[in-house]
Amino acid sequence: MSTFQTGTLCAQKLDPLKRVNYHFGLVLGVDEFQQEQTYFIAKDRSQYRLAHGYGTIRGLQLKVVDTPDLELQVSPGVAISPAGQEIHVPQLMCARLNDWLSNNQAALAGLVDPSQPLSLCVVLGYRECATDSVPVPGEPCRTQQDAMAPSRLADSFQLRLCLNADWLTSPPMSSPPPDGSQTSGLCYRPHQREENATRRFGELLHRIRITDNAPVFTQRTDLENLVRDIETLEGPCGPPSSPPGSPPGSPPWDTGPIFLATETAPELLRAAFRVWVTEVLPAIAAKNAEAGCACDPSLLLAELQFSINNNWQVSGPVTIDESCRPFLVETRLLQECLINEITGSDSAGAAQSCVVVAAGTFNITVSGATVTATASGPAYNSLTATGQATAGSVTTVLLNWSGNPGYVNPLSSPPTGHSYVVKGTAIAGALGGVYGFQVMGFENNGILIGLTVTGLSTPPKGFGVEISEITGS
Repeated sequence: MSTFQTGTLCAQKLDPLKRVNYHFGLVLGVDEFQQEQTYFIAKDRSQYRLAHGYGTIRGLQLKVVDTPDLELQVSPGVAISPAGQEIHVPQLMCARLNDWLSNNQAALAGLVDPSQPLSLCVVLGYRECATDSVPVPGEPCRTQQDAMAPSRLADSFQLRLCLNADWLTSPPMSSPPPDGSQTSGLCYRPHQREENATRRFGELLHRIRITDNAPVFTQRTDLENLVRDIETLEGPCGPPSSPPGSPPGSPPWDTGPIFLATETAPELLRAAFRVWVTEVLPAIAAKNAEAGCACDPSLLLAELQFSINNNWQVSGPVTIDESCRPFLVETRLLQECLINEITGSDSAGAAQSCVVVAAGTFNITVSGATVTATASGPAYNSLTATGQATAGSVTTVLLNWSGNPGYVNPLSSPPTGHSYVVKGTAIAGALGGVYGFQVMGFENNGILIGLTVTGLSTPPKGFGVEISEITGS
């Protein structure tokens, strides 16, 4: 009597850090070929992810059309997922928002108030599709379906509409999964811890001024701690509003210049990047792992905001916000940026820049000795105007701003550090007079300007101003 044993495939776990060691006599099976693929696929993805980052590379533009039906359209394009997977969207994709609302009404009812605006996120993910079925050998007496197996795995994609958990009127039954996976038929916006932290690190680097003269120079330990603080911040992309771990009511996150001495700047910058690489990025990876995923598998393309009516249909316009979309630019473009930055310097080779840091238009009212300035439109970089006094034909106003970069008295930093150019014009209060705008001086708490009038007793109606910062030597 003979004993027969059915052979099974090797069940060894595929390891992205192992490759097949070919030698004479080695029996090659499915496991060896899968291991070989796993090794090279992992190398390809880690090259993208670790050396370059992730985000939209080309295309994937979003727009909303209302004819013949209201739908969101995503153009063809290419992206790299947060896991390093290359995602190709080969053709125009469409999603009908009203159909999505109708299909998910029951699940949305306990989370969303129809009387309030709704925020949805468009996310793109990678997926594999098994294709090209072929006959395979096996046991006798099988069905036709069992006798066939896919011979190819095709790279594909998945576009989804996900809820923005920050906009929900009531929390879900459980916390939204960190990887954007589905709960009760709904998915949630993926966390972007690394993307948000990278942007904040960029904001911090933008604040750095390298000079030989400054009121106070930042020391190495302080700069390293500023980089470490980035990891503790949570929330959407953009500059943080307050320092990490600060109690309610704390002052906003500092956006003022960081002065580094010319001699020690290279050493301090290396230290800052070293902390980013050795401490901040590993800490972010640990947070993602603790939350249940090594990294967010989905890529955010945009946020949609719109109102819905009692019938759970879109009411009014749909706003597309792509400000938090991660994207990658090609190295060739970065090369051109570097070349143009070098050739754009002055003849002495000193790096200089002149950028608008604040602007706005303000109305002026004078009541006795009280001067009030009110913005008459948008103010760039949170520019504010505070009325000071009226003496004779001169009305003084103090200008300051809280955006990035913030105001620093240039008299505390000699011209080799930075200075400001103030351009403004007075708005006439009545015809017949001559109105003027002048800079009275730089104060510790802002720039003092004076509005003058000659030939009339009527003060100026207001003024418009644009302030540029000059940095370098």
